[in-house]
Amino acid sequence: MRPRRKRRLPRPAGRSRLIGLAAWRGVGELYNSEGLTHAASIAYYALLSLFPITLLALSILGHITSDSADRDAVMRFAFRYFPRQFSFITGQLDAFRTNPVTFGFWGVVALMWGALGVFNAITSAVNHAWAVEKRRSFLKHRLIGFLMLVSAGVVLAIGLGIASLVRIAETRLGEAMALSPWMVGFSSVFASYLATALLIACVALVFYFIPNTKVRFRDVWPGAILVGVLWRIALSLFSWYAADLATWNVIHGSIAAVVVFLLWIYVSAVILIYGVEMTASYARLQDASVRHTSMSKELQASDG
Repeated sequence: MRPRRKRRLPRPAGRSRLIGLAAWRGVGELYNSEGLTHAASIAYYALLSLFPITLLALSILGHITSDSADRDAVMRFAFRYFPRQFSFITGQLDAFRTNPVTFGFWGVVALMWGALGVFNAITSAVNHAWAVEKRRSFLKHRLIGFLMLVSAGVVLAIGLGIASLVRIAETRLGEAMALSPWMVGFSSVFASYLATALLIACVALVFYFIPNTKVRFRDVWPGAILVGVLWRIALSLFSWYAADLATWNVIHGSIAAVVVFLLWIYVSAVILIYGVEMTASYARLQDASVRHTSMSKELQASDG
C-alpha cells in the first residue's frame, strides 16, 4: 500500500503579482467609485486655496530668510510640480513681492482657513477610497487638514535648506559650470528628479497617516512610487499638450490659464486617488493571501 502523499503547501502570492493585480483593480475601483468626482472637488478647492497658500508660503519664507534669491529659488522649485504655462501665478507672485502685504492674527487665521479647503478635500477622497466606515468628526477632520498644512510648511522649510545648499554649490562651482555647460543641464535634471522623490515621500505619508483605518507602512510604497511615475509622465505629456496657450485663448479667452490649471490639478488628483485605490487593493490582497496560506496550512495539518 502506497503511503499517502502529502499535499504541497501553497506558497503566498508573489509581491510583484499582487502589485500588478492591485494596479488593475485600482483602475476598476477608480471608475466604479466616486473617485473622479472627488478629483474634481480637489481641483476646485485647489483653485480656491491657491492664493491663500501662496500668501502663507511667502509669509513663512519671509520670516525664515530675508534673502530674496533663496525665496525665489524655493518658489521655482515648487513650480516644478506644475507645467510652465501658468503665467497668472507668477504674475501674482511678482505683485506680492512688489507690494508686500502684512497680516494680523485674524488675517493669518483667515488665510489658513481658506488654505485648508484643498487638504480637507484630499482627506475626504482618501478615506472614501479606503471605504472607511467611521468618519472623523468635523473638528478632527479640520485638524488633519491643519496638520497637512503645517507639514507643507515643514516641506517648504526643507526646500529652503536645499535651495541654500544648491546656491552655495553653484557659487563654489561657478567657474567649473561655466567651463562645462553640461553641469547646468545635470543640475536641472537633478532638481526635477528630486522634486519627484519628494512627491513620492509626501504621497507615502499621505497614504499612511490620512486614512481613518489601520495601514501598514510597507503597503503604501508601491502605490506612492506608482503615483510618482505616473505624475512624471503626466507632467511631460501635459506640458507638451498645453505648450501653445494661443489655442486655449481662442476657446476660453482670458481665463485660459485658469482652465489649464484646473485641468492639471484634476489630472494630478485622478492620479493620486488611483494610487490610493491601488494601495487599498494591495493591502486587501496581502491580507487575503496571508489568510489563504494560513488556512491551507491548517487544513494540511488536520489531514496529517
